[in-house]
Amino acid sequence: MTRNCVDIKNYEGVRVVFTEKQRELKSAFHSELRQESFIKRIEEAIRKPEFVYEDLAKQGRMVYYRYEYSFNGRPTYTKVVVRAQKKYCFVITAYRPNSVKERGKTKLLYGEDKN
Repeated sequence: MTRNCVDIKNYEGVRVVFTEKQRELKSAFHSELRQESFIKRIEEAIRKPEFVYEDLAKQGRMVYYRYEYSFNGRPTYTKVVVRAQKKYCFVITAYRPNSVKERGKTKLLYGEDKN
């Protein structure tokens, strides 16, 4: 049986799963995934995103954003990339970018992107 580090419902009530195996795989690229406190931020971004875009890279994916803080005038977000499946959604990766690359390039699906 697969262990999950995140297994919650998103802002629409759809189940979202992030497996331990996927977290370990992606933590080689995003060190924040090794921190338990960041896993809590991922859960918050899934439950209460500030805005959600269609993914720029692949169809069928969504990108959840939640504002974290600003440093030298640059905002930092929790970004969670999610793929929709038939019965639930699956987290591909998550990290802390300081920009929203989908802004103005893909469809805003939920919320308000204030910048």
